[in-house]
Amino acid sequence: MRKFLISLALVSTTLTAAPALAQRGDEQHRGDDRSRGDDRSRGDYERGGWNRGGPSRQAINDLLRDLNRAENGIQRSVRRGIISQREAFGLRREANQIRFRLDRASRNGIDNREFFALRAQVNRLEQRLRLERNDRDGRRY
Repeated sequence: MRKFLISLALVSTTLTAAPALAQRGDEQHRGDDRSRGDDRSRGDYERGGWNRGGPSRQAINDLLRDLNRAENGIQRSVRRGIISQREAFGLRREANQIRFRLDRASRNGIDNREFFALRAQVNRLEQRLRLERNDRDGRRY
């Protein structure tokens, strides 16, 4: 009788502890923390969100606006005959490269270093457009 009671006590302890262990192990395998009570996954915590502590959304929008303004200036200058097709080709290629770099950097969030590098490239593009407009030679460089 005594052996029966001991085995019954062991079985009941195991059965009560099993759901708690299963829940804890399941939580670790899912990769998210249910105790936080929010919907964000563990990946958002590891990456640091959409901008990883980088520039604000307004700064990104300003960068895109300046890039679009430079591309429109290239088009307008070609239509007016201020710059040649060859000059416009080089400027458009540079604008496309900047847009590609911005899209690639945006995938995992843009940090400050990437943002300021992109800002400098857009500023350089705008400066090159001004130089090409004012050189009056119709050549690329």
